Amino acid sequence: MTENTSKSNKSLIIGGLIAATAVIGGLIIFTDVDLTQTAKLPEVSVEGGQMPKMDVDVADVNVGTKTIEVEVPTVDVNLPKEGPEADDLGDNIKVDVDVDADVRVEPDQ
Repeated sequence: MTENTSKSNKSLIIGGLIAATAVIGGLIIFTDVDLTQTAKLPEVSVEGGQMPKMDVDVADVNVGTKTIEVEVPTVDVNLPKEGPEADDLGDNIKVDVDVDADVRVEPDQ
């Protein structure tokens, strides 16, 4: 296709869209709709019925508590008993203890 043919095809498409829009707009503007009778819903009677029956098998879950003893490490801290070092340490003591514990609980059988 040449450039002129491509431009003329685009012009035809755009012109067609404009014409279709004008026709649809005219139909909407010049259409007159009047309500001549109101609607009435049908009367419905519902009686009886039955819920579906279900047979559901779920897992048996037992929840409880179990007391276990965990050995905790002891920490000994030797602070100076007297002097300026003891005064400074007593005011700014920060203890950070990380304990890694591997606890395994076996289910009761």
